[in-house]
Amino acid sequence: MQYFVLSFRVVFPILFFMAMGVGIRKTKLLGADAFKQVNRLVLQVFLPIKLFLEIYSSDFSTVLQPKLILYGLASVLALFAVSWWVVSRFVKDRRDAPTLIQMLYRANYVLFGLSIAENMYPGQNLSVVSVMAAFVVPMFNILAVVLFEVYRGGEKLSVPRLLAGVAKNPLIIGSALGLLFNGLGVQLPQMLRKPLADLGATATPLALVCTGATLTFSGLRRYRRYLVWADLGRLVLVPGVFLTLAAAMGFRGIELTSLFLIYAAPVASSSYPMAVELGGNGELAGLGVAVSHVACLFTIFLWIALLNFFALC
Repeated sequence: MQYFVLSFRVVFPILFFMAMGVGIRKTKLLGADAFKQVNRLVLQVFLPIKLFLEIYSSDFSTVLQPKLILYGLASVLALFAVSWWVVSRFVKDRRDAPTLIQMLYRANYVLFGLSIAENMYPGQNLSVVSVMAAFVVPMFNILAVVLFEVYRGGEKLSVPRLLAGVAKNPLIIGSALGLLFNGLGVQLPQMLRKPLADLGATATPLALVCTGATLTFSGLRRYRRYLVWADLGRLVLVPGVFLTLAAAMGFRGIELTSLFLIYAAPVASSSYPMAVELGGNGELAGLGVAVSHVACLFTIFLWIALLNFFALC
């Protein structure tokens, strides 16, 4: 029961912000065009600032574990490739396919994962989890840009255009600047860090409000098959395969937890604004975020219980 309460405590704020989006749409305080503009602002400004600060503030010097990081990155890359191969065989729509692929490989590591880790290891040093985020989150974003650019370009896609799309993406720029400033030891003055942190803190709530504003019951009916299969893959199959491999390689405790959060966390909240901005199916992406966060109330509980039963975490 404690794991269900833990999952609900983490998921509730997410559902709350989505419900606000639904309420704002229903009361017509903002129209569809306004939500599109807010969504663009989130992707172009607030999320890059959030990513920059999270990477900039990570302590790489004391908890960097190359074997753990390499496994995490390799598994994300493998999951991305397998998801693309499977989805492309069954889904031909050029807006639906990349959206579904993103739902399978891209986890809500920062918002959901860090909250789970804090509750699993109260009062302990979570630098391992934060450093993992500094590597996997930029990879999530780079792969997403490549994915959507390929599907947007179709047969006419050129490598220079693809590289330009990656290089110009605000999330990639924010991540790269975070790594650069961290590596060079650049010290931002506190008077600058505070307003940047305030701006970054608005990214997730605004993204979730915009996500909620897109949700419709007709969309749930229309995409129910996609959503069922995507959630089974994201929340059951992916952690089942990759956690088994990680445990077999000897990862335990907080190291295994940092990997667990990559595989078992629900769909990343930022996948919605990216799908909308880069030509994916925004409605399907928003539904994927919402449904996976509700479903993970049960799957996270089961996975945490299982890991504790076998004394892995």
